[in-house]
Amino acid sequence: MRRWQLPIARLSAFEDHVDMDSFFEYRNCPGCGRDDFGVLFESNLKPCGLNGLYDYRMDKHDPDEFEEGYLVPGKEWGRHVRCNNCGLVYMNPIEQVCRTNEYYANAGNNHASTVKNSYLKTAESQVRLIQRYVQGERLLDIGCAQGFFLFMASTAGYTVKGVELSHDAAAYAREEFALDVEVKPFEALEFPEDRFDVVTLWQTLEHLSHPLAVLERVNGILRPGGMVVVSTPDIEAVPARILGRRWWDIKRLHVNQFSTRTLAGILRNAGFRDVEPASYKGFVSVSILLTMLLKYLNIYERSKPLLNSGSPLGRGMDKMMLAYPSGVNHCVVVGFKQPD
Repeated sequence: MRRWQLPIARLSAFEDHVDMDSFFEYRNCPGCGRDDFGVLFESNLKPCGLNGLYDYRMDKHDPDEFEEGYLVPGKEWGRHVRCNNCGLVYMNPIEQVCRTNEYYANAGNNHASTVKNSYLKTAESQVRLIQRYVQGERLLDIGCAQGFFLFMASTAGYTVKGVELSHDAAAYAREEFALDVEVKPFEALEFPEDRFDVVTLWQTLEHLSHPLAVLERVNGILRPGGMVVVSTPDIEAVPARILGRRWWDIKRLHVNQFSTRTLAGILRNAGFRDVEPASYKGFVSVSILLTMLLKYLNIYERSKPLLNSGSPLGRGMDKMMLAYPSGVNHCVVVGFKQPD
């Protein structure tokens, strides 16, 4: 992987201006628990933007504001470090969990109709991935968002349940697909031991402050021999190697940056066996892909009228789907609970 320059370990310019303990919490490596790291790059947060950062809410009535957060790279991030023991890249310190949970709870849901078709096709491939390994009945999806994957799993015969923090996303999943979704942090929910045949975390683990503890709980609620599937952005994939800190998945709410190796490692640390990499086929519409590219290049506003889903060109591009292997930008790992 491309090596980052290792500067002197400090948080950022604003640490002398605020009470850090009121906003942040420091943590040991979320993958192995060790407190031994090298700094990859510093936070770019500024003192003048602190209140805006931590009081920020997505405007659910303004789709353009939501798209700015959804389709383009983050413009703010915390200090990123790499564990000298297991190699996991993670943000340290991080914003206090109660504050980030409040952010997710209030996040808007304006993009559901835009991504629905591509996400459903992707979810169909994700279901086929699971079926290659197990043929269980009960499935839990942690961080289920608008429920696209859960819906496809239910049509494949699974009895499904979702966990989601966003009230808007959960409401969409219930109203659009009649899904059973709990709107609480997974850590706050009680599930019986050996309850589920499959637990999935699609693009969720990178957001969690203490992912090892979550995976240990997942191990407990799986039946013996049950499977966990985890997918996250891959910091060792080609886009991250080329773009460095300009990679679109360097964002202030992505507090863990896994690779296939470190993702497999944290699953083993959580007690899973037969851990191995996997893949599925993703789908993206031409309109979404072009919008992401133009926003990344900061020239989206000039082309916006042409890309509008109501325009003839926009409608045509919405229907055109491109397929890609998940490994282009994501790592996928499966693991199994020890059988009796």
